Order: sequence, then C-alpha cells, then structure tokens
Amino acid sequence: MAVHMIKNYVLRYDLDEERPWFIFHDQVDGAWRNVNWFPPKENVVYLSDMLRNEKPVYYVESTSGRKWITTSAEQIGEEET
Repeated sequence: MAVHMIKNYVLRYDLDEERPWFIFHDQVDGAWRNVNWFPPKENVVYLSDMLRNEKPVYYVESTSGRKWITTSAEQIGEEET
C-alpha cells in the first residue's frame, strides 16, 4: 500500500463535461506528482471541506487497486492544537 501526503490541491469544474475535477499534488522520492480525480458532483462539497479544513490529508493506493483519501487520527473537538 502506498500512502502519500497531499501537499496541496486544485479544484476545477470541467464546463464541457459538467463534472468536478480535483488535482492532488504530492511528492514521491522528492519529485512532484499530480493525481487527477473526478468524483461525483454530490460529493464535492464534503471533499473540498475535508481538504480545506483537515490536515494532514493522505492519498492512499492499495495493492488491490483501491484508492481513497483520508485524514489521520485526531482528537475530537474544535480548534485542535
């Protein structure tokens, strides 16, 4: 399983295809890499909120081919230190 910390991202909306488009930027062995993802429209609000407000966020690629984004464990509560 490969786990990559998302360093930054771009959220676009493809007007021709009428779909959201995330581009994640991470580093592999010091080289920058882009990962393109086209999630369902109905999930973009939740995903953009997660990327904007949770840190760190990771992009995970399993050996079985599944992919996901996740946060790390954190304590419950507002304005964590």
